[in-house]
Amino acid sequence: MAAGVVALLVVLGVLERVVRADILRRLLGRPTFARALTIHDVGTAATKGIPLGGPLATALRWSIARDAAIPTTTFAAALVAYGVATTFVTWLLPFGWLTADAVGSTPSTADVLALAACAAVLAGSTLFWAVLLGSERAAGRLVQLVERISDRIARRVPSLRRHDPVAALLEVRSSLRDVARRPAGLLVQTAVAQSIGAVILLVALRGLGVGAELGAVEFARVYFVVTLLSSFVPVPGGVGVVEAGLTGALVAAGVTPSTALAGVLVYRLFTYVTPIVVGAVLYVCWRLRPTSSIPPVCVTVSSGRPNISATQT
Repeated sequence: MAAGVVALLVVLGVLERVVRADILRRLLGRPTFARALTIHDVGTAATKGIPLGGPLATALRWSIARDAAIPTTTFAAALVAYGVATTFVTWLLPFGWLTADAVGSTPSTADVLALAACAAVLAGSTLFWAVLLGSERAAGRLVQLVERISDRIARRVPSLRRHDPVAALLEVRSSLRDVARRPAGLLVQTAVAQSIGAVILLVALRGLGVGAELGAVEFARVYFVVTLLSSFVPVPGGVGVVEAGLTGALVAAGVTPSTALAGVLVYRLFTYVTPIVVGAVLYVCWRLRPTSSIPPVCVTVSSGRPNISATQT
C-alpha cells in the first residue's frame, strides 16, 4: 500500500474522531474539545473493547462529564440525542443507498424487503419521538409512571426523597425538544461520521488495487447494510461478525478474497483498534490529571425546579 494511501487513511481516521467528538461537544453545551473527545472516546473504548460494556461506558462518560461540571440532566439529554441520531442514521443510510441502487437496476427480493424494513423502522421511530416530545398527554403519562416508580423506591430508600426525578425528566425532555426543533445539523454530522468509515474502507480497497469491479453505489449498499446488520450482534464492536460480513459481501461483489480480507483488516485497524487505543490513553490521562479546581456540581430541587449549585468537598 502506497505511503500516500496510508497518510490519507490516517487523516480520515483522525477526521472521524474529530467529527464524533464535535457532535457530543455541541450536545453537551460546548465544553472544551479535549474534554468532549475524552468523554466520547473513553466510552467508545469501553463499548468496543469490553463485552456488554455499554453500562460501563455510560458510567465512565458520566464521571468525566461530572468532573467538567456538566449537569447530569444535560449529560442525559446529550446521551439520548446522540444515541437516537446514531440509530436513525444507521437505518437511514442503508435505505438511501438501497434506493439509489434500485433506481439503477432491478432490485432483488432481499433488497425490497430490506427497503421495507428500513422504511418501517424510520417511520416508526419518527412517530414515536414526535409523540413523546410533542404530546403533553404522553408526557403526563410518563411523568405519572416515573412518580409511581420513584415513590416505591423512596419507600425503601428514604434518602432518595430529596431528589426529584420528575423535574429532571422534564428538563431532559425540554432539552430534547430543543434538539428536535433543529435536527438537520445533528443528523448531517452523524451521517458524515458514519460515512467516513465507509470512505476508509473504500480507500483501503482502492489502495490494494480494487478498481472498476466494485462500483461506488454497490460498495455503499454493501457497507451500510452489513454495518446495520452487525449492530444486532451482541459482541463488542461487532468483532468477528463485521470482518466476516464485509469480506463475504465484497467477495460476492467481485473482489478477490485475499484483497477483500486485507482491506477489511485495514479498515478495522482504523475504526476498531485505534478508537480503543485512543480511548484507553485518554482515560489514563484523565485519571492522572492534576486535581481539578472546579467544584463538583450538585443538583437540588426547590419549588419543583432543579437548581444547580457548586459545593466544595
